[in-house]
Amino acid sequence: MATGRVEFWLAMASVFLTPFNILRFNAFYFTASDAFALAAVFAVVLGKSFPLAPLAAGTFLWNTGIALLCGMLLLSSMLVGDPQRGFVISAQYLYAYFLLTFMLMSRPWAETVLLIKAFISSIGLMCLQGIVVINVLKEGHGSIYVSGNGRFVGWVERENECASLIALAVPLLLWLVVSGCARPRWAWIGVPLFAYGIVLTGSNTGLIGLVFALTVFVVMTGSWRRIILLTVSSLATFFIAVTWGSDFLPPIFQRRVLNALQNGDIDEAGTFADRMRLIKEAIGKADSNSLLGIGADQYRWVSELHAPVHNTFLLIWVEAGLPGLIGFLLLLVAGIMVGMLAARVREGRVSAICTLTTVLLFAALANALPHLYGRFFVVPLLLGIAPSVAILREGPAPRTVARFLKQLRRARSGRSLSQPKSRGI
Repeated sequence: MATGRVEFWLAMASVFLTPFNILRFNAFYFTASDAFALAAVFAVVLGKSFPLAPLAAGTFLWNTGIALLCGMLLLSSMLVGDPQRGFVISAQYLYAYFLLTFMLMSRPWAETVLLIKAFISSIGLMCLQGIVVINVLKEGHGSIYVSGNGRFVGWVERENECASLIALAVPLLLWLVVSGCARPRWAWIGVPLFAYGIVLTGSNTGLIGLVFALTVFVVMTGSWRRIILLTVSSLATFFIAVTWGSDFLPPIFQRRVLNALQNGDIDEAGTFADRMRLIKEAIGKADSNSLLGIGADQYRWVSELHAPVHNTFLLIWVEAGLPGLIGFLLLLVAGIMVGMLAARVREGRVSAICTLTTVLLFAALANALPHLYGRFFVVPLLLGIAPSVAILREGPAPRTVARFLKQLRRARSGRSLSQPKSRGI
């Protein structure tokens, strides 16, 4: 019992620190969040509560995908590329997609809700910090939180990755509200806050991800009221931004996003042209890497632009071969399967929508980003799948925070859980 409580609060600390990529070793990629995650997994082992199937019915597909991805990255690196990089990158993927599942998945509903709230709170604080740093303190370019061209990098240290992380928090926030685990006002506060955080990054990728997440989640709920509300508010926001955005939007957003919208020229949207060159180059290289790849982290050395292609699917295909890409796709299929199974359970529809939206958003963002083993990407993906796993394993739980805490004690003693009623936004 005591070990279980310690393990849960270690997991909470790990999830809250997920965006703090800045708190890491310089010698190798290991963050403060990773330290708490390892401690939490160790506590799970000591408590003899190690889940054998953390993703329920999707565990076999998930583990098969990890084995293919990591195995082919390592094999390609040993036979073609750099064995040392192969061991490092494979270990990062194995840690992120395998070990973290034992910390985050197969938890009672109440613990799942609290973990998601910890993550949402952390993202909200990061967005507030961006507002303070850029709009209040007027922090100059090239500082620890602002890049040389004036883009907010947050605690993630990268602009597009920071924006993508904020977008991945949106389906989790909407799930909390629609499932009745948070009051509707938090959606009205959180979504605009997250949207402005993305605006400060000047990221087209993050903005598209935000719109994608809102659209998919709301449409899948099947509520005409929510669909009409989203459509009207989106059109109004777009009209205001295009018409008067130059008067109040941050300069970096105007240069990288707003000008492209006003002029209808996609070439003005950041580094779109260079990314398309890398993608076309990667498609050509993928044809000659059907079985073995060129090895982990080797694309930058064979590219004419000396940079990794910002498309995870193509990058894995070239570096790990087609079997490695199939392994990565199996991870996504496993998440979708868990969501579809949860949709068949009574009162599991909202959790299924959260899972499907998160997995589809993750797949969409992967088209604009390189390797995705950073924990700030994998944790929100797993948290998006976690409600469906909780539905399949434990059933639903109560709404209020007081009853959540009570349920933590009840869950440890094996007593049943109860489902909250769905709420509107």
